Amino acid sequence: MLQGGETTTMHSLFNTTHRGHDMAAVALPNMAERLARSRRRSTHEYRLDAGARSTEQVLSRSELSQLKDSNEHLLRAAVPGIDWLHQQLGDLGYCLLLTDFGGATLEVRASGQRVDQFSSAGLREGACWSEPNQGTCGVGTAIADKAPVLVHGDQHYLLQNHSISCAAVPMFGPAQQLLGVLNATACTHDAQKFGQALAYRLTLQTAARIEQSIFMSHYSEYWIARVKRQLDDWEAEPDDLIAFDECGRVVGASWRLKQRLGQQEWRIEDILDCSVEGLIDFACAHPGTPLRVAASGGDGALFAQINAPRRAARRSSATPAPPEVKRTIPGAGDATEDLRRLERLLNAKVPILLLGETGSGKEFNAKIIHARSRRRDQPFIAINCAAIPETLIESELFGYREGAFTGARAKGCVGKIAQADGGTLFLDEIGDMPLALQTRLLRVLAEGEVLALGADKPRTVDISVICATHRDLSAMVRDGLFREDLYYRLNAATVRLPPLRERDDVAELIRSVFAEECKIASRSLSMSPHVEDGLLVYQWPGNIRELRNVLRYAIAVCPSEEVGWADLPENFRAQVPETVNDRRRAHLPGSGGSGQPSESDIILSALKRTQWCVSAASRFLGVSRSTLYRRLNEHGIEVPPK
Repeated sequence: MLQGGETTTMHSLFNTTHRGHDMAAVALPNMAERLARSRRRSTHEYRLDAGARSTEQVLSRSELSQLKDSNEHLLRAAVPGIDWLHQQLGDLGYCLLLTDFGGATLEVRASGQRVDQFSSAGLREGACWSEPNQGTCGVGTAIADKAPVLVHGDQHYLLQNHSISCAAVPMFGPAQQLLGVLNATACTHDAQKFGQALAYRLTLQTAARIEQSIFMSHYSEYWIARVKRQLDDWEAEPDDLIAFDECGRVVGASWRLKQRLGQQEWRIEDILDCSVEGLIDFACAHPGTPLRVAASGGDGALFAQINAPRRAARRSSATPAPPEVKRTIPGAGDATEDLRRLERLLNAKVPILLLGETGSGKEFNAKIIHARSRRRDQPFIAINCAAIPETLIESELFGYREGAFTGARAKGCVGKIAQADGGTLFLDEIGDMPLALQTRLLRVLAEGEVLALGADKPRTVDISVICATHRDLSAMVRDGLFREDLYYRLNAATVRLPPLRERDDVAELIRSVFAEECKIASRSLSMSPHVEDGLLVYQWPGNIRELRNVLRYAIAVCPSEEVGWADLPENFRAQVPETVNDRRRAHLPGSGGSGQPSESDIILSALKRTQWCVSAASRFLGVSRSTLYRRLNEHGIEVPPK
């Protein structure tokens, strides 16, 4: 553990600038000095002639193929990133390069009429952009300095490169080794027009995501903490990554954190103020949920998402659902019996179809059903049919063999269906699956076989299937948008998850989610009656997901021991007036008009929503407790004893 004098240093690990955030501002001040050193190397060390045209070094097709094979791990992680970056910068006149650690170009992305222009400037696959070959340039100087660089126009050493401007970022592997360079290049006049700073920042961010992907893959057999200092944008890249084993020994850290940690051995408790047992237990109980922690020896708040190793996935899937959320599968009758019935159906391999609005907890409920079934120790594989482009969903689901299509991985890819063999396959938003793939899915369900793209023989699989959608599948069948035979195979066991506004346990659910989020945030808070009133009256179009996000935000920003109205998100407060009493009082008319619910019906509804708590129901209706008791007597409504 840390010694007493090290606490300040430890806390500062998470208070320095990071790639993708403020690093651009840090890198720019010494850029001129670095470029001057590069020019001196170009003149004295490489003995290049700035006015002469360099001898172009371009790999042959076979050499390039071999180089790509040897850099498969880099390409697998980087190609999605370079494609995304091209979507952002391609229309602004930028060409994207991915090179290996020696400057040889592995991938190029360019658009429209500029393709030939960039190619004639040497921006093509197989071309070498090392500093000994090109002198001062984006890729070469980034490799030489092992640091990001901006090279604009005549800052290039060779005159032939003065027409381009480059933003280059080196990428490092888990062992701190240089893997390659991500480079954004534009013709100089385009870079001036659209701003090279934007390209530089986006390239920094993309390179950081590629490094993260490589780190996660390399340490997939270990526990990984994804650490951020703010919770507001959790989907963005983390500030730091830490890999550790079950004994708490740190086996790897992201590049910049590793530089700050140095060469000494560390334990996870030295870095995060939480025991390894606490981190692992939390990860198993709340997979994918950020945990509020502190830097050891410091008082600053951090958020860490703990990813389980592949070998621990079964442990996570077998973890029983917390008691307070088992009622999130509401239906007619007893919720426990509903779960037992669904458990028996899944054990019998009867497909289950969950229907519900967005945010109503379809995937979470699917995990609960899986965790109670005989397959609890086997994989739970989820795929969102609406989130994957139509051109990719087939390969994602069914997998592919080597050489099945252009860009396929050298060793092929196991599809989600095969990954779920022995366990449960969860197909979210099944209504968005293309018709052609519905036919192939029908064969999987009917025959228990899956045929990968490019394969000659199908593979037998043993899976149980849970599907979910917010669409009206029967209407889609009538409109010819969904296969009728697949629909009747899927809807043998249909469960409708009611939206939050229609449930009769809203008050209980709010309290449960609030308690759960407080536990996740390691805070002991209460909720003011004013806040509870606002949460009860709101209609929750985003359902449980929206409720959880609102409470998570309020808990994170609350400065005191009680969550107040000002702690709620601004967009939520804008939709629920601070004085909600008048609105709710309007819901309690003196008598029911034509086609309107009677006063007794409204009172009963309020009591059910608040678990027959008269105090909560009176606040919900906007009347005093004495008034509500008087109305209960008038309508002969008896409140059951607690």
